[in-house]
Amino acid sequence: MDEAIAGPRCPICGNDRWHDRAMPECNHCGLAVAGLGFDAAAVRDAIRASLTGRAPDRGFALAPHARRNAAWALGFVAEDDGWRVATPMPHAVTLGMIARAGEADVVAALLDALRPQVADAIVLVDGDAAPLAARVPWARVGSHPLAGDFAAQRNRVQAMATGWVLQLDSDERPDAALLAALGWLTRAAEREGLRSLGIPRRNLVDGVPSALWPDIQYRLNRADVRYAGTVHERPAVPFDATALALAGAIDHYLTRSRVIERSRVYEAMSAGAGRPGDEAALLRPFTAAT
Repeated sequence: MDEAIAGPRCPICGNDRWHDRAMPECNHCGLAVAGLGFDAAAVRDAIRASLTGRAPDRGFALAPHARRNAAWALGFVAEDDGWRVATPMPHAVTLGMIARAGEADVVAALLDALRPQVADAIVLVDGDAAPLAARVPWARVGSHPLAGDFAAQRNRVQAMATGWVLQLDSDERPDAALLAALGWLTRAAEREGLRSLGIPRRNLVDGVPSALWPDIQYRLNRADVRYAGTVHERPAVPFDATALALAGAIDHYLTRSRVIERSRVYEAMSAGAGRPGDEAALLRPFTAAT
């Protein structure tokens, strides 16, 4: 296996780890560059020129899956034998959420804000769901104990939906770019037979963006997809049925105390799930270089 070396952040996905090869390759999105002394804006411009047929690949290389990752990140979708600029379009994406009891106010505010932009909403509460159900009668609100198994709770939400499902937690918000892209992203995914899309998550700790970026979360899935893993759950689908949807992000709001407590709780749930490396990155402010 290639050693992952630190370097500048990828011009496409923002990752700062690279496979140590003749052409260093981003170990997230697959962009390969001639060297790590690149100008990020120039690389993006060169990829745009390649996608629109104005110039050949020069200074970078993209395998087919990496080309799709880059195209979507830059707002292009496949059309016939080429690429075109994506445009917003209607969608039927269901918003799915898992929440804790006592979060009715927070969840209701989020659901009401997103109501014009989602086709349906499903929320499973780990506890009494009545306060939330009364606040958002238009949403489907149910109750089921989390019982220390995040995958099982997400799968209950998946089973209640059809089509595509965007799953969020109560401390997460989709940004405007992601909401605007849901239609063309899901249409493009269906065209290519994809079932699970990984979305960058932007962690904000006490309001400060953290170094843990892009923190890919596979949260946009076909309803028949099921998650596995009690903690840090991931969709149980073949790799070739997945892609990175880099056209927007999920904002994740945390406090320093919550980060530390979360690591402790996750470690207690599953050995190794505390991920001290992730905790350290969450508590370190984002910089463009590392």
